[in-house]
Amino acid sequence: MPIYNIADLNILINPRSDEVKKRLLPYIANCDSFDFEVKVSQSQIEEYISLSKESCSNFSAEGTLILTQICNTILQNYDGFFFHSSSLMLDGKGYVFTAVSGTGKSTHTALWRELFKDRVVMINDDKPIIRNKDGVFYVYGTPWMGKSNVGNNIKAPVKAVYILKRGEKNSAVRMKPGEVFKNLLEATVVHTDRKNMDKLLILFDEFFSSVPLYLLTCNMDIEAAQVAYNASEKILPHS
Repeated sequence: MPIYNIADLNILINPRSDEVKKRLLPYIANCDSFDFEVKVSQSQIEEYISLSKESCSNFSAEGTLILTQICNTILQNYDGFFFHSSSLMLDGKGYVFTAVSGTGKSTHTALWRELFKDRVVMINDDKPIIRNKDGVFYVYGTPWMGKSNVGNNIKAPVKAVYILKRGEKNSAVRMKPGEVFKNLLEATVVHTDRKNMDKLLILFDEFFSSVPLYLLTCNMDIEAAQVAYNASEKILPHS
């Protein structure tokens, strides 16, 4: 069975569909040992499809189940969590942008690419993993990159996190996690298991104690990217 390196962890996975194999291929690892194994059965795939509210293909269901197992195991044992967002690397640092679907995360990160050009490399446009490794929080690319399929098998230490909000004028205001807690929970998986939820909240506290968090009100002008970047450079005080 092949081993894949995702979020600096070697994971044993045996993909069933060719589409999932192709998606995972850039993350294949040249090693014999692994940190943990992920197994998805055909019966689990069929159950997921039957319970899905929208039409779902076999490979889409399989990919979602694999990602879910990976994220749960990383949360439980490896100090990391799933964070629905668009993330990029600029000059070696990671910038993470989250918002409800349709707000324009991908559009905003495209403005960063337009403004900073080759200095920007996309990490993941939809489903990155954030993990505390050796006391530093990194944002990691994963094989699951959303409809745009934009991302790379890279990581970067997180410099700033932004919650996007549409507006006519561009502004970035530093926030405390408690002020936007609902937004943060909407960007991750809310666990019904008390132990997992407690672990997630501990990681949130550690993460947002070390990484500045901004409410970014923005339009579609390239100035929005400059305003966001300037805020992270100035490290604005809390509102």
